[in-house]
Amino acid sequence: MTFYILCTFVLTFYVIIWFFDSFFKSCLHYPYYAFLEGTGLKVGILNFSWKTAAFNRCIYRWSKNLNRILRKWFSFGYMFTIAIFLPFAIWTLLSFIFEHFYETIQLNSVPEVKAMVPGINVPASDFWVYFLSIGMSSIFHELGHAAAAAQEDVQLVSVGLYVFAIVPIAFVELNTEHLNSLPVMKRLKIYCAGVWHNITLAFLALLLFFSAPVLFSIAYQTEVGVRVTGFSDDSPLKEARGLEEGDIIRSINDCPVKNYNDWSYCLHVAHDRFGICTSAEYIAQNDEIMMETIKENDVVECCRKDDIFSFCFEYMEPKLAIDSVLPGQYSCLKPRDMVKHKLIKCTEPNGYVCPRNMHCLRPSLNNHTYLIIIEREDNNAVLYLGVPYDVHKTVFVDQYFPRLSVLSFFSPTEFEKLLRYIFIFSMGIGFLNVLPCYGTDGHHIARNIIQTIAKYFNKNGDFVTFFTVFTVVVGTGLTYPILMYLFYKTIFLDGE
Repeated sequence: MTFYILCTFVLTFYVIIWFFDSFFKSCLHYPYYAFLEGTGLKVGILNFSWKTAAFNRCIYRWSKNLNRILRKWFSFGYMFTIAIFLPFAIWTLLSFIFEHFYETIQLNSVPEVKAMVPGINVPASDFWVYFLSIGMSSIFHELGHAAAAAQEDVQLVSVGLYVFAIVPIAFVELNTEHLNSLPVMKRLKIYCAGVWHNITLAFLALLLFFSAPVLFSIAYQTEVGVRVTGFSDDSPLKEARGLEEGDIIRSINDCPVKNYNDWSYCLHVAHDRFGICTSAEYIAQNDEIMMETIKENDVVECCRKDDIFSFCFEYMEPKLAIDSVLPGQYSCLKPRDMVKHKLIKCTEPNGYVCPRNMHCLRPSLNNHTYLIIIEREDNNAVLYLGVPYDVHKTVFVDQYFPRLSVLSFFSPTEFEKLLRYIFIFSMGIGFLNVLPCYGTDGHHIARNIIQTIAKYFNKNGDFVTFFTVFTVVVGTGLTYPILMYLFYKTIFLDGE
């Protein structure tokens, strides 16, 4: 499902909803309005919402039962949010601006910030995880506001869910008069509670993610390789001589693969150039070099053009070797046969040294092509000429092996995927809500911080109004254009 197909599907869905909403409002005017009023549903343009007061009593009672714990919890939360997370968010925002819009400034420690859009950098198969993780992060955020408000006896009017396009957003409605009558510090606790809950949820997801192999170790075996579970539609490795579903990968370019982290690491170091140690006897019996070598685009071609299974290899011999071949010599060999029994690498750091009676042969490739040798269990190695990133992007693997066949219907990898998305979206929601932007919690947090400063310096209301407006205008003017830029970059630049 591409981004444009997803957009078409979403647009069609809302057109259908709008049609039936308009039809019922015209033909069943009073019963339909009574239904909407009773259920709390509301339909708009590319959005619908639902709200209810059914959970108010439950939230209030739960909050009061844990009164002592939650009071300390939210007190620590608002101090952490203001003292640590708010400065971090502002630093990240300013660093992003300098890094991307001022080429003379290079800040290598800037966290990577990008928009996540289904159908572009979020696979279609992950759509349910995308939707669920945003919903959970948003609900936990609003639960923080509701519980903190109940602690201070602020009336909870309703809770609900608002869906814009495909993005679910939870919300709570509080009694504004009760809220504004509280002292500044208590209001800050309520406004910071959502961000604090997002930070907590994100790090809880991170903790569970790293603990998953231990938690599932009773039912699933790990550290024995990774299993191929599928391919993307454009994967170059699902052809006849490529990988197959169910293949267990043991190594990449002689780099051992025991788990998913090894898989990612080995593909990363696959950018390192290397040679293959090959016996002199094999070379003598299988060399098919042409009489004249041809150099095209800085790549030596010494094999026949109609031979698609052979590569041109350059001798990379140590200078002190007794049986070395002069540099600049080439051989035309079949790499699949060279690694059929065992891959023995020779690299520049170790001087291209091979065992006795063997030569170090490095494939003659351009600067943008790499030889990737993927070794499988109980099968021949797969050789791929290309970029390691393409392998990582288009081949899906699983590091969990069920101990019982009945457990094969579920893989903890799906649970880990959900945790990754929860961490990303929970941190993202917290990040956006702590910044002083119009329509976010940061707007209210900034106003209350400025009120605290004004009280300390004995300033009047004009001081609070001016600096609140100034802070929110600057924060909105910086944040919202960057968000639009990130989505534009993801959809129209990175998505090409």
